[in-house]
Amino acid sequence: MVNQLHDAMLRGEDQSVLKGILETLAIHTIEHFRTEETMMRRHHYPGYERHKQAHDGLKAKVVLLLRKIDCSETAITVELTSFLTEWLVHHIKGEDQKMIQFLRTGVERPVESQAVVG
Repeated sequence: MVNQLHDAMLRGEDQSVLKGILETLAIHTIEHFRTEETMMRRHHYPGYERHKQAHDGLKAKVVLLLRKIDCSETAITVELTSFLTEWLVHHIKGEDQKMIQFLRTGVERPVESQAVVG
């Protein structure tokens, strides 16, 4: 959906169209976070609080951004899609990988210290 938003910007779509895509992205992201958080609680993931804080931080930024867009205080720009892409990549490669490792093994380890077996 971030790519869809980016492509719509490159096509010069109106801010109302971009806002609609961003709102849909926000809804799907919040639902995804809710599902992840339920799974982490169910499995007693020790990194739950840290992981949830990351989710809450992004949700707060997106809510604030949508408010600013509604008030015409800001526009949806390529910098926004770059931020979202970087945040998601960093989150998936960091926090999500730690969670996946715990769910697979029952042990939380820093992703960076895991040896690659091959």
